[in-house]
Amino acid sequence: MLADSEYDSPGAYAAVNYDTWDQNNNIDSYSDLSYEQYSFTLGGTYNFTPAFYTTVEATYDIFESDEEYVYGDEDGDMLRGYVAIGYKF
Repeated sequence: MLADSEYDSPGAYAAVNYDTWDQNNNIDSYSDLSYEQYSFTLGGTYNFTPAFYTTVEATYDIFESDEEYVYGDEDGDMLRGYVAIGYKF
């Protein structure tokens, strides 16, 4: 939708095409950002009986980068884990 003036409408209705061959051909050069990820996992299973068991696992992830992303420094770490109880029939 165009405005009544000689200029295009702003925002979502603007007649701007950002999907051109020149721009898509350079998509690899838009960002050279990279990071290193280190992941450490420790877990185990304990059998109460041959059919009844529990499983525990924890994973620690480290993300490192010496580059600035859009929201600043994205270095960090994460800890995740789970505990499960199972029964084999």
